[in-house]
Amino acid sequence: MSVFEIDSMIAAEDSLLKLKEDSMRIEAEKIEMMNDMHRADSFISFSNNMQQWLAKKFTVRYDVQQRREQQSSANMFIVLLLMLLLLTYLKLAFANDLEELWLSVSSGNRAVQIFRTQTDTITVSSFLLTANFVLSCSLFIQLSLQKFSPSLAVESRTTTFYLIILFTCFLLVRTLALRIIGFVFSLNDVTALYEFHFVRIAQTLGLTLLPTVLLMYALNEKFFSIVFVVACIICVMAVALLMVRGLSTSAKVLISNVKYFFIYVCVGEVTLAFFFFKLLTKIVT
Repeated sequence: MSVFEIDSMIAAEDSLLKLKEDSMRIEAEKIEMMNDMHRADSFISFSNNMQQWLAKKFTVRYDVQQRREQQSSANMFIVLLLMLLLLTYLKLAFANDLEELWLSVSSGNRAVQIFRTQTDTITVSSFLLTANFVLSCSLFIQLSLQKFSPSLAVESRTTTFYLIILFTCFLLVRTLALRIIGFVFSLNDVTALYEFHFVRIAQTLGLTLLPTVLLMYALNEKFFSIVFVVACIICVMAVALLMVRGLSTSAKVLISNVKYFFIYVCVGEVTLAFFFFKLLTKIVT
């Protein structure tokens, strides 16, 4: 065998050995890559499990919060019971006043006649009916929040208290604004009659919302939405009736002086309504 043939065999053996080493290295790299992919899959699975666990923990805390709200609903039950007792007292002690309230809302002419016989003093029945309106509206909003947006009704006592203060201040500021407008522009008769319509419609709305609030508190979720929609329709009808009475009351002012009418609308209606809904949004959020 020649030297050239021996060198060729040695070179072939070296090439074969190098090829085997490269093949083993490639296999080792494949195994390492598969291990890395397995570790990545394990990390992703761990992350998903952690996210699911955190979501479950958040849901449990949310349910516990709602359960605490249900436990504190005894306070609302007591308030509703007191409101029913108040309504019973009004029916027994001031039956004539309730009849006049219904007549003044159902007929504009009878409302004007009853207004002419009224005095400027605040009667006990009027005060109690106005208080019932404030409480009914506050509880209606609170129960609606607990149903449709529980996260906005975490502290029911605090929210209800702020709502009562808001409605009370709204009534006082509105009455003061009407008195000032009537005094400045010599429209005391017109503003007083409109204030009379507003108070009577608000008191009637409060009496209507009282059984609605009781049903919203007692009924299950199946009928809650129906009662809520009916209550919203009643509120819209009350606002529409107030607009009709307001236009009929201020017709003479609108004919005689359009400037006074628009000043009244901007100051007595739009501005107060804007601030009212702005503060209401702040409270419920």
